[in-house]
Amino acid sequence: METENLAGENFLIPNGTFFAELSIFLIVFAIIRLFVVPPIRDVLAEREARVARTAADGRRARELFAAAEDRYRSSVAQAHGDAARLREQARAEGRSILTSTREQARDHVDGTVAEATIELRARADAAAAHLRGHIDPLARELADRVMGGRVSERT
Repeated sequence: METENLAGENFLIPNGTFFAELSIFLIVFAIIRLFVVPPIRDVLAEREARVARTAADGRRARELFAAAEDRYRSSVAQAHGDAARLREQARAEGRSILTSTREQARDHVDGTVAEATIELRARADAAAAHLRGHIDPLARELADRVMGGRVSERT
């Protein structure tokens, strides 16, 4: 009995309840390990795979977006270049049209001025001939009066 007394008093010596609790713990641990942990592990693996797919999709989407943005920027730059070329071409065409129109106007003006000059000379000659016809007799008459005789007879 002394040993029993010592076992009851010393907590370091295991008794029957300890072994029963240990066996129940090991059984519960084995059940959890066999039936609970594998589904949780599967769910966690599936979740990790889904997260990896999502990350890959995100990277792929960022790459596609960057490529689309690059295409957009290059298209905009090309459109700006095309617009600048078209503006410059339109300016050049406008300048050439303006130059040719000015030349045509100058030619027309020169032709009109030449025609007007010819017509004015013809009118001036006609007016001079008409005036000579009227002024010559008057001038002779005036000269006769001033000279006191007939000038036309002397010539």
